Amino acid sequence: MFAIAATLLVLELRVPRDVRDLGGALLGSWPAYAAYVVSFATIGIIWVNHHVLLDHLRRVDRPLLYLNLLLLLSVAIVPFPTSLMDEYVLTEHGTIAAVVYGLVGLLIAIAFSSIFLYATRADGLCADATTARRIREEGRLFPIGLAAYVAGIALASPSTASSSSSTPSRSSRRLRARRCLSRASGDGRARARNSRTR
Repeated sequence: MFAIAATLLVLELRVPRDVRDLGGALLGSWPAYAAYVVSFATIGIIWVNHHVLLDHLRRVDRPLLYLNLLLLLSVAIVPFPTSLMDEYVLTEHGTIAAVVYGLVGLLIAIAFSSIFLYATRADGLCADATTARRIREEGRLFPIGLAAYVAGIALASPSTASSSSSTPSRSSRRLRARRCLSRASGDGRARARNSRTR
């Protein structure tokens, strides 16, 4: 599941079409590249930590399986906020996109922390009590990650949106282009009618 979610991220890296300046178009797509790198790193780090944790378990039980489902649910959502960040981070909706991205990251952190705490405290899941104690000591910094996501969401500043509100999203640019085309075609038809009446 981790590999599938990471692979789906690359679908947001679109090839520019019908452009005169390919280099400029590629550079202008930097939000997509940044969102891809951050999301891929998030999924990769969670996968590594999850793999290392499971290596120390002797068995699993039903509650642990349900907690793993919660983690898979949150990881599978990652491509959606990644696409939001790509599309809207430089628009007036950038704050909302950043908050949604942070909420998904917070959900992932909560899910993995739940797995970590349950696996290292439930009787008989780890190989032995010494291993469980050592793993818990190594995971003392996990609450910092949770606090960082909460702080990031709280600090998703409206100034980001206001400073970049003049940059339209791809969807708004497409809508504006359609309006211009329809206006131009309407003007052309009007000129044709005027010429016929003359």
